[in-house]
Amino acid sequence: MDLKELLGEELYSQVQDKLGDKKIDIVSEGNWIPKEKFDQVNEDKKSYKKQVEDLNQDLGKLKDKLKDNEDATKTIDDLKEQIADKETELAKTRKQNAIKLEVLKANPNDVADILPHLKDDSISINEDGSITGLKEQLENLQENKAYLFKEEGPSGTGGSIGNKNRKKTSVNNPWSKENFNLTEQGKLLKEDPERAKQLMAEAGK
Repeated sequence: MDLKELLGEELYSQVQDKLGDKKIDIVSEGNWIPKEKFDQVNEDKKSYKKQVEDLNQDLGKLKDKLKDNEDATKTIDDLKEQIADKETELAKTRKQNAIKLEVLKANPNDVADILPHLKDDSISINEDGSITGLKEQLENLQENKAYLFKEEGPSGTGGSIGNKNRKKTSVNNPWSKENFNLTEQGKLLKEDPERAKQLMAEAGK
């Protein structure tokens, strides 16, 4: 309710005549203040409110940007982790293939039969592609588990390991009637039970 409505038209006209150019307004609790002052305070209030609204908008935009940055950072970190996993997997695959190729040069009956006997942690692939820690293990197998390898060296251009003279012991089936040998049987059962089962089956045991 404005002053005119509050006083009524007749009384309001009398007040105007006495005030002349001075304008007043009324606010809560019946306090009278100059209208210019009231308008200024009101405008300041609107201005501060607008500034707060603008700041809140800026804050919202900043939060969105930070969220985007966090999402981007997480995505980048995830990609880095995936790349690292793939590089590790690739290195492992390259190592396994290099080992299999070198084992193949040793002329085994089956590459798969050799791999379980190798200590992978002791084998490393050098930058030039050469292998360290495998030759000694293969030679040890050739000496102690000769039955895992073919009696003859590989044909063509095989590796030096494959051409190495190997012991002929344990190549024959110790369960066969012609080569029956309890010592060799016990050794095979202890060191390579799968091979022992295979030889026993071949001998009809």
